[in-house]
Amino acid sequence: FSIYLWFGIFELKDYPVLNKILIISLATYNVIFVAGIISNVLDNPIVINTAFSFSFWIILGLGFILFGRKYIVIWRFMSPEYLTLFLYIIAWLAIVFVNEYTPLNFISQKAFLFDSFSIWDLFLNVYTILIAINWIIYFVSGPILDFMLGIKPLKDKKLLDLIDKVKLDVGIKGKVKVGIGNYPILNAMAYGSFFDKRIALIAEDYKSVPEDEVKGIVAHELAHTKGKHTLILTFITTGDLIFRMLFGIPATYYDYTFGTPQLPFVFYILLNLLIYVILFMFVRILEGKADQKTKKIGYAKELVKALYNLESFYATGREFGLNTMLLTDEKITENNEILNYLDTADYINKSIIKPKRGSLISNIINSHPLTYHRIAAILDDTLKPTKEMLLPFLCLKKSNQKHYAKLFDSARIKFKNIASEKFKEYFNIRDISAYMQNINRIELYKLEIEQDFIFKHKVTDEIVLGKLESVKFNDDVCEIDEYVVKELKTNNKIHLNSSEYSKSQISLNEDYFLEKDGNVNLIDVDISSDQKKSKYVFLDKDGQKIYKRLKKTKLPNSISTIKMFSEKDIFFNTKGETLILRCSKVEISRNFKDSELYFETVPYNNEGNKFQFKLKNLIIKPRNIYITINRKETGRNSESKIFEWLIEKQLRTYIYLKKPVNNLEIGYIQAIKMDVENLKKNQEQGKSEVSNYITIKNIFGKYQEIPYKSLEALSFEYITGIVQKKSETSIFSKLGYILLKKFKPEKIFYLDKV
Repeated sequence: FSIYLWFGIFELKDYPVLNKILIISLATYNVIFVAGIISNVLDNPIVINTAFSFSFWIILGLGFILFGRKYIVIWRFMSPEYLTLFLYIIAWLAIVFVNEYTPLNFISQKAFLFDSFSIWDLFLNVYTILIAINWIIYFVSGPILDFMLGIKPLKDKKLLDLIDKVKLDVGIKGKVKVGIGNYPILNAMAYGSFFDKRIALIAEDYKSVPEDEVKGIVAHELAHTKGKHTLILTFITTGDLIFRMLFGIPATYYDYTFGTPQLPFVFYILLNLLIYVILFMFVRILEGKADQKTKKIGYAKELVKALYNLESFYATGREFGLNTMLLTDEKITENNEILNYLDTADYINKSIIKPKRGSLISNIINSHPLTYHRIAAILDDTLKPTKEMLLPFLCLKKSNQKHYAKLFDSARIKFKNIASEKFKEYFNIRDISAYMQNINRIELYKLEIEQDFIFKHKVTDEIVLGKLESVKFNDDVCEIDEYVVKELKTNNKIHLNSSEYSKSQISLNEDYFLEKDGNVNLIDVDISSDQKKSKYVFLDKDGQKIYKRLKKTKLPNSISTIKMFSEKDIFFNTKGETLILRCSKVEISRNFKDSELYFETVPYNNEGNKFQFKLKNLIIKPRNIYITINRKETGRNSESKIFEWLIEKQLRTYIYLKKPVNNLEIGYIQAIKMDVENLKKNQEQGKSEVSNYITIKNIFGKYQEIPYKSLEALSFEYITGIVQKKSETSIFSKLGYILLKKFKPEKIFYLDKV
C-alpha cells in the first residue's frame, strides 16, 4: 500500500491539492506501518497503538506545513473535537505523572459494574477526569472557540437587529453574543454554556448573503441555543464515559499509549465505531428538533433555501463534506457555480424519491441528517425528529424508500418551487426552460431521441413502453427534463417527469445475444397488470418463444449496436494511446462469438493499415467515450488527431482539468495549438505552458483558452464507442469489467469470460 501511495504521489504531481493530501496519507501510513514493525519486533503493541492514536495530530501538523493556514480552515470546524483530544492527552500525562511520582494511584481499567470498588475509586479514575474535562470545555467553550475559529464580534447594526428579531421569535429573552467568521461558505454555529450563549455567522461576505437565508440559518442555531442542545450534548458525552466506566471499555485511543487496556485494539476500534453510531443518532435528533423549531416559528422556507445553498457549495464533495475550494485561493466561476446548483437541485429532488444506498450508509456516522431528509422533514407535517434520525437505516430497504417517497411527495413539490426561486434570484435567470435551450441541453439526448425505451416509475413500478420523441424543458430547476413519449402499444403521446422514471433502451425486432440462449430476437415486451410479471418476449432461431422476466433480466446491448459501427469512426485503446480508426465492416456470424470487426487506419485509403478482430477478443464500451490525456509526450500525436476530429464534428465535450476548483468545462472544441517539440522540453526551458493550448466555446457561449498541460481527460458521446483488445487489459480492469457486465450490461459489450 505504501508503494502504491508513492506511485500515486508521482502520478498526481500535477494536481496540487490531491498530491499534498496523498503526501499526508503516505506519511501517516508509514508512521503507523513502521510502528507496527517495531511493535512486532518488541512483541509489544504499545508502539503501533500510540502511532495510531496520534495519527490525527500527524494529519493536522502535516496539513498545516503543506497548505499553511488554509488547511486549518477545514480542521477548524472540528476544533471542539481537537480541543477535547488535546485536553485528554494532558489529562493522561497528568495521571501518569501522579501515578509515578505521588502516593495516589488513578485507575485506568476497571469495570465498575462487575468489580468491587471504594468511594475513592469513583474519583481516582481516568473516566472521572475525562468527564470533568468535558464539563470544563462546556463552561469555557465560548471564548476558547472564538479564539480557535477566529470569531470576531459582529458590529453591523442592521444585521444585529435582524438576529435580535429572530432571537425574540425563537423565544430567547436573555443576551446572546453574536460573532462573525470569515470563511468562503454560508453557515452558522451555536456554542457556549447556558450562561454564556453565543452564535457565530460563517460567511466570506455576510453583506452579500440574502436576508432570508440569514434568518433561516440563524433561527436554526438559536433553536439549538433555546433547546440547550450544547448542554444536552455534554450530558450525552458524559453518559458515554459513564457507560465505558461501568463496562471497563477504554475511554480514548490514548488509553493504549498511557494505560494497559485488556480489550484488543482492533476490537476497541470496532466497538468505538458502534458507540459513535449510537451517539450520532442522538445528535441527529437534536438537529431535527432545531429544524422543527425553526419551522414552527415561520422560517421553514428560509432554512430550506440556506440548505440548498450549502449543499450546492459542497457539490460533488457532498457525501464526505469536503470542498477543495477551501484549500486553494482560486474562486469558483459563475458558470461552474451554475452547474453546481443545477446538479444539487437534481440530486436533492431525486434523493427524496430514491436515495442512493452509499449516501444512506455514510450518514450513519454523521452528526447531521442528510440534507434531502432534512428538507423533506422541514416541508412535511408528519415526520418527527426521532423518525428522521432513523431514515438512513429504514431507507436501506426498497419498500421503505417507496413509502417515504410517497409520504414526501408534497414536500418535494414545495422544495422544487423554493429551489427554482432561489436559482432564479441568485443567477438572475427569468426562465429556466429558455435558459436550458440557450445552452443546448437537448444535445444530451441526441442519441436517445426516436429510440425505444422501457420507462419504469421509481415509486409505483408502473411500466411504460414507448419511443422517446422529444424532451421538453420545464421552468423548474429540479425537474428540468420532461420526456415526451409515444406509447408503442396505443400510439398515445404522454409526458413523463424525468426524475420519477428510470429508462432502459431496447431494440424491438432486433437480435440480442444472451449467454444461455444464444442469438434471439426481441419481438415484444409483455406489460402485465401485475408489474412484477411483465416480461420480454424473444424468438429463438427455431421460432420458439422465450420469456424473460423484466424484474430479473438485465438486458444487454442489442447486436444492432455493433452493426452500427460499420463505416464509422471508432476509438481504439492500445498501449496507453487512443487511436481513431475506421470500422470498415462488421460481419455477424451465425455463431455470434465468431463475428468479426474490420478496421483500417485513417486516412481511409488503400495506403492505410487494415486488420480485423473476432468480437470475442474485444471489449467494447458503446457511446460514452472517455479519453485520458497522457502524462507523457508519446501520445500527443494521437491526442491531437482526436482534437482535430472533435473540431470537425463539433460534439458537446466534457473537459476535465487538473484543478481543485473549476475543474470541468463543457463545450465545443474550436482550435488546438500544439508544438510537440516544446512539450518534450522541461517546463523551465521550454514554452509549452504558453504555446500549447486548446480553444473551446463553452455551453454558455464564451470562448476560453485552456493550457494543454492542465488537461486531465475528455468525455463525449458518439454513436460507436471505445474498443480495446482483451489481451491488453490488466487483471484489475478485467475484474471491473466482470462486475460492470453483471450489474450494468448495457455499459459494456463482450463475449465469453474476460
